[in-house]
Amino acid sequence: MILGLRHKIILTNLIVLVLAFAIISLVIIEGVDRVNRNILIGSLTNQSEAALRTIKQTLLMDSKDLAAENDFKSRAGEFASRLSRESDIRTLIFSSDKKLLADSEKSESLKLDFKELDEAFNRGGNRAYSERNLDGSAKLFFAFPVIYSGKIIGGIIFINSLDDVKRNRKNISIVILISFFIGIAVIFIVSMILSLRLTKPISELNLSALKISNGDYSSKIDINSKDEVGVLASTFNLMMDEISSKINALNYEKAKLSSVLESMGEGVIAYNESGEIIADNKISRAIIKNINEKDVLRIVDKVKGSSERSVVEISANDKILLVCATPLTLDKAQGGVVLILNDISELRLLQEKQKQFVTNISHELKTPLTTILGYIDLLKERGDNKRIFDTSIEYLQSSGERLQRLVDDLIELSSLKRLQFEIEKRSVDISALIRDTVGQMALKANKFGIVIETELPQVKVIMADPLRIKQAVVNIIDNAIKYSQKGKITVNLYEKQDNILLEIADNGRGIPEELKDKIFEPFYRVDKARSREIGGNGLGLSITKEIIDKHGGEIFIESSLGIGTKVIISLPKE
Repeated sequence: MILGLRHKIILTNLIVLVLAFAIISLVIIEGVDRVNRNILIGSLTNQSEAALRTIKQTLLMDSKDLAAENDFKSRAGEFASRLSRESDIRTLIFSSDKKLLADSEKSESLKLDFKELDEAFNRGGNRAYSERNLDGSAKLFFAFPVIYSGKIIGGIIFINSLDDVKRNRKNISIVILISFFIGIAVIFIVSMILSLRLTKPISELNLSALKISNGDYSSKIDINSKDEVGVLASTFNLMMDEISSKINALNYEKAKLSSVLESMGEGVIAYNESGEIIADNKISRAIIKNINEKDVLRIVDKVKGSSERSVVEISANDKILLVCATPLTLDKAQGGVVLILNDISELRLLQEKQKQFVTNISHELKTPLTTILGYIDLLKERGDNKRIFDTSIEYLQSSGERLQRLVDDLIELSSLKRLQFEIEKRSVDISALIRDTVGQMALKANKFGIVIETELPQVKVIMADPLRIKQAVVNIIDNAIKYSQKGKITVNLYEKQDNILLEIADNGRGIPEELKDKIFEPFYRVDKARSREIGGNGLGLSITKEIIDKHGGEIFIESSLGIGTKVIISLPKE
């Protein structure tokens, strides 16, 4: 468990208090105990002197020198009782040969060695004492000799209880313990208050540091103290202002760089020497999702190793990317690389379509031109033959008309793709328009044994260019007729939410799934042999899609190979 500064301060104060109380308590208890013992010993010393005076006075009055010791022995019981009564202490009287003569409590003989008496006799009249347990309690044995006329005639032992001393020691210990707990409570409260005052500024500094780490430089530390913490708070506030200024400057520069990168039309990725991305833009992030990262890192490693600019074209997930890799120098140390990514998929597709367009139009032009040139040569050689002349003129006219239609369709398609081209919208009864168009195309359908069935309820009048809408419908029905050998074509019109939907379905050969997205391309034909047989240059659906797009609508193809095709046109009501 990690302790905070506040808890450390409180814990330190409590530990110091415990140690101080332990030392002080030990000193006080031992000191008081020693004083009490000294007082007791002093009291016993005084009692012993008084006892000696009493005994000597009695012996002087009642005995002669030679009979003093015998008199002392004979009157031992009297002396024991008298001394015990005067001092309120148990008194033992001994002879000079250390035999117990009398006991003030008249109890059974004590089975003790009375070493204190030996020590007193050996010291030549000095007193001796010791603590001993007697009858389960501590006693102080205080021994002193009885000297008469320079001779030891006996000895006395005071047996004083130490219960009062022990009781005083216990009482002092209780007082000190109570003082200890009171001191603990006081020190704890004082420590709490002082630690709070000491740690509050530090907590504010810590909170401000956390706000700085989260990017908030607005809050200031309000500490009014003049000590080291106050100086630190002032310095911290100055540091916050300086950091805020630097961060704002860096963010401004970063925002400018980011704006430049995001506004670029190419994807940009910058790698450091460790191969980590340090800068990129939105386009690069979108492009990089479709690229194998190993291919990119391989280019980066190649440029880092050679320190030369490299341009590589890579393909990934139907995308073609042009990658320009340039060495990057950071802090005078090379190792980084900048990649410029260009998605050239549309460019390559446009180039391919342009190539296909040129090929198709060349083929479309070549066929009638070859016919025209061939019949011109035939006219030159055999123009005098009327049958050959008439046949040649017929084919020349047919080929010329085919060239004329091709040129007209190209011009129309080109005009529809021009941004400045505008359709002429007006209120159109779309139901009547479709009904009239289907009536015109029914004659051509009948020639191929095809019936056109319609369901054209009255729908809301819309804003549209009637000529262009009619042209789009004619192109779709014409294609349905061309690619349906027999059977029927259905034309349905209905409303769906905010749109008018026109469905034209046939039961022809159908379109393979993989070719659906290509049929709106100029000159593209699903069955080229069939198209050459029945005519057509592959521009009809391209023109139709441009017309529908100009009206803000959409065109969809639903088809199954061998079953038929459904073309759906969606036009907005408004």
